Amino acid sequence: MAGRMTQADRIAILEAAGFTVLGEVEEASGVTPLAAIKAAASGGVVPRVRIASADDSDDDADDDVLDRTEQAWRDTGRDVGLFDDDGACLICLTGPGASTLPWLLARPPERGGFLPVFQERTTTFEFVAASPTGSPIVAVSEEEDEHWIVVTSVDDR
Repeated sequence: MAGRMTQADRIAILEAAGFTVLGEVEEASGVTPLAAIKAAASGGVVPRVRIASADDSDDDADDDVLDRTEQAWRDTGRDVGLFDDDGACLICLTGPGASTLPWLLARPPERGGFLPVFQERTTTFEFVAASPTGSPIVAVSEEEDEHWIVVTSVDDR
């Protein structure tokens, strides 16, 4: 995606990936997207889950890694209380300008396959999500040869 990401861009990407967008939230208990991104990128953060990246020459293996990363995010999110009673969470895709926009309250699709859509539309599958109460924060990132699922809060920084 060229240029700064707009809220309309983020909504279109999430909907293309199968998410149900339910609304916007400026902050959740004081946690903004920028604060969540900073907490997830903090130098002291230790990943809850690490998934080895695929060899760049093997598209099928890459798809499998993205599937496993997505499933690890879902499982971790359920384990730590990321989702509300309706299965929704706050989400912020990464990219230029994205952290200055409000959270999107969205319900992930029941089917898998949303990370490849994020990657296709934004050049990365990285994103940060937070509980509608602001904590926990569960982020997906790529670090060297691994995909990380990080669980943190703004208080952990």
